[in-house]
Amino acid sequence: MPKDEMLRRLRLGDMRRYYRHRYGHTLPDDDAGREDLYELLLPISLGTEPERKMQNAVQIWAPWMRSNEAEQLLDRINRMPCHLRKPTARELGERLNLQSREREALAIRTIAAIDLTPEQLRERRKARERNRSRRRRRIAGSRPREVYLANSLSRKKPWETKGISRATWYRQHRGRIETSPTAEQERVRQVRP
Repeated sequence: MPKDEMLRRLRLGDMRRYYRHRYGHTLPDDDAGREDLYELLLPISLGTEPERKMQNAVQIWAPWMRSNEAEQLLDRINRMPCHLRKPTARELGERLNLQSREREALAIRTIAAIDLTPEQLRERRKARERNRSRRRRRIAGSRPREVYLANSLSRKKPWETKGISRATWYRQHRGRIETSPTAEQERVRQVRP
């Protein structure tokens, strides 16, 4: 599936989820409802069988709309160039007045929140990725840095108890020690008597 088609489908799903959250199963019979219906029909118009699907969307989301008004709306969308039917995530967020708490609660990914700057969004994305990577490393068996340092030879300093230099101690124990055992090696050591 082409990338733009996947994005179109994801955005359409995000918009439907947002409108269901905001309005329920039908849009209100007012100017805001008509504007939101227009925004909802834009990504539908770029897919396959747009005429049929747009008419279905009008019947489902705006059953109050008269047929001549619906025809005018569909005609207006069909006459619009395709590039104008694809607003950026930021533009769509501004049109929908999407706040970051709603965006997170509804798991909306393709529409930007208007109360966060692009830098703030980038920082949140980086923080989520750091946490995801940390969880993945823990599952793979790595240890937190504090645990590693608590068990490290450089922290225990066994050369000081023998009264020799660090370099001498490592030379004497070369080939017999591992300076930083992996979590898997420690598990094997604990299992073996």
